[in-house]
Amino acid sequence: MSITVTKLSPACGAEISGVDLREELDAETVAAIRAAWMENLVICFRGQDLRPDDQKRVCGYFGQIGAYNRPKERQNPDHASDTIMLVSNVKDDKGRHIGAHPDGEMMWHTDTAYAAHPHMATTLFGVEVPDTGGNTLFSNQYLVYDALSDALKQKLAGKMAINAYEFGTTVKTFAHYDRSKVPHHAHPVLRRHPETGRTTVYVCELMTEEIVGLSPEENEAVLSEIYALQRRPDFIYAHNWQVGDFVMWDNRCLLHARTDFPREQRRLLRRVTIEDAAEVMAA
Repeated sequence: MSITVTKLSPACGAEISGVDLREELDAETVAAIRAAWMENLVICFRGQDLRPDDQKRVCGYFGQIGAYNRPKERQNPDHASDTIMLVSNVKDDKGRHIGAHPDGEMMWHTDTAYAAHPHMATTLFGVEVPDTGGNTLFSNQYLVYDALSDALKQKLAGKMAINAYEFGTTVKTFAHYDRSKVPHHAHPVLRRHPETGRTTVYVCELMTEEIVGLSPEENEAVLSEIYALQRRPDFIYAHNWQVGDFVMWDNRCLLHARTDFPREQRRLLRRVTIEDAAEVMAA
């Protein structure tokens, strides 16, 4: 199967065409897709018609399917799954949301950074999308690292950051999560990508609580500087969803966020993640 790779922005992102993901992919095609993914960090296949099993099969070409970590008591029991998360504002006939993160914007984050073994990749499939808004933004953390001053790179070398998360939070309006009640874990601020060998910044507004060993004042100053770089427009690709989009991105070198959209418009994306066999390595 021959594929065509078209870059979507200077920062990151590429569309891959010439592939029907409902079909079995041969090893050569999978290798070509993986190479395009490593180069572009986030890839999109448009015009797909994927059932849940199709999406999981495609993810399986790249690694072990990740578990959906949201507690069962926080899920709609009629739509619960061990591996599939619905990101949706759609409600069932009982008035309950069928998925998570129903409305509004979502701050910059990387999926499962609060876990000891964060998931390597996330995939989303567009089932229903609003007419306007609800875009997914991707920030290239290789570029953020390259933009750090030499002094800040030296300060952060070997440092660990505590990442925590309360399920359902989309905008963090408080200083700290209650770590006695939420999952949390320390990871290197500067992370080495296990496949490309490149250094990436691994902190984010939604989940990073503190850089261990820095004073509160230093933490505020350093994290504010990093977050400002992560929001730089020239480091960001904005994905405008279409029905039938299958998007896969690399959580090891990207952050993502969501823009707001009209509450009365339906949005339904199906999410499956891929586990990481490699340990989180410091740069």
